[in-house]
Amino acid sequence: MQQLDNKRDLIAIVDDDLSVRAGLNNLLSSVGYETILFESAEEVLQSNTLSHLSFMVLDVKLKGISGIELFEQLRAIEVNIPTAFISGNANLNTQLRIARAGAALFLSKPVDVELLLRTIDNTLKA
Repeated sequence: MQQLDNKRDLIAIVDDDLSVRAGLNNLLSSVGYETILFESAEEVLQSNTLSHLSFMVLDVKLKGISGIELFEQLRAIEVNIPTAFISGNANLNTQLRIARAGAALFLSKPVDVELLLRTIDNTLKA
């Protein structure tokens, strides 16, 4: 894994599993990204950081509002944050819905960290 060029982009990690949040936080912080962690979609919607987010790593299945519903709600209010969805058990219909919604990436858990980092880096360079 390569160190990226002193990134200061803010990346949201949204997952109801503490170990996943912590692991992704460690990964992204280790290559220079600033992160903000959320346990639920509701926390994201209540935060005052939406306009500062450069990218979001979002679990499909969350307690309460799902990751897909959050993504669609944000798009509906014209908050277009590039997003990589992650899931431990998404079916083909869910993957198609995510692709149609305009997500940058869909990854099954365990996450392919190299692909995630490449996607984030390429998206933020664009």
